[in-house]
Amino acid sequence: MTVLAALVTAVAVWLRRPSGRWLARQRLALDRAGRPMPRRVVVLVVAVAAVWATMHVGISGPHVVLVLTVAGVAAFGIRQWRVALARRSLRERRRLVSEAIGLMSAELRAGILPQRVLAGLAPEFAFLAPAARAADLGGDVPGALRAAADETGAELLAELAGAWLVAERAGAPLAQVLDRLQETARGDLEIEREVESGLAPARATGRLMAVLPVFGLALGSGMGGDPLAILTSTFPGVLCLAAGCGLACAGVAWVERIAASAEAES
Repeated sequence: MTVLAALVTAVAVWLRRPSGRWLARQRLALDRAGRPMPRRVVVLVVAVAAVWATMHVGISGPHVVLVLTVAGVAAFGIRQWRVALARRSLRERRRLVSEAIGLMSAELRAGILPQRVLAGLAPEFAFLAPAARAADLGGDVPGALRAAADETGAELLAELAGAWLVAERAGAPLAQVLDRLQETARGDLEIEREVESGLAPARATGRLMAVLPVFGLALGSGMGGDPLAILTSTFPGVLCLAAGCGLACAGVAWVERIAASAEAES
């Protein structure tokens, strides 16, 4: 109970005052449209539920710490999974932009009008749909392309917008500019693939080191001990387990941060 009291006190200190942005959103009723609750509220609910379970349901203190540890590791794993999905989506979007620019250049060289090119590629590449509608209605095609370039991974569309604007005003050949844009995008993608392949061993090593203690538990069980019972049913054991899981997650996050900074610099 002493450890739980200290835990709840620490959470209360951390929750002493919500952020000003959260307070403003609550007062303006901006968080009622399905936005997730702040993390501090979630942590407070989990801590109160843990104390209530300990006092009324008869769950022991080590089990509460164990549940909190498992929940923390699961939350960290979900966050890493989402980051990996976002990184894969960014890479795929850059590849699609490069492919769209290459197809536009090829069709322009075949003598197809730029408006027809956009209309033909819009069903396959969704980020070209606003520009295709603008071209069909005689609107601002460069503006639509610049708006699409605001999405992360589609920055090359801003260069396409500039080339389109120059071609409209000065009659410059758009296909040659698109060829250079595609070469630039292809080079960037090659560099990105090389950096990713170079960082893959470091990422794999960090994840392997994080799960390596599991094999130590299996080794201890094979030697006749019962390390799992000690780590899950005693306060010293469960605190060691929580500390170990925290350090493992911190190591993985550190490796990912170094890898992300290297990718950003490339």
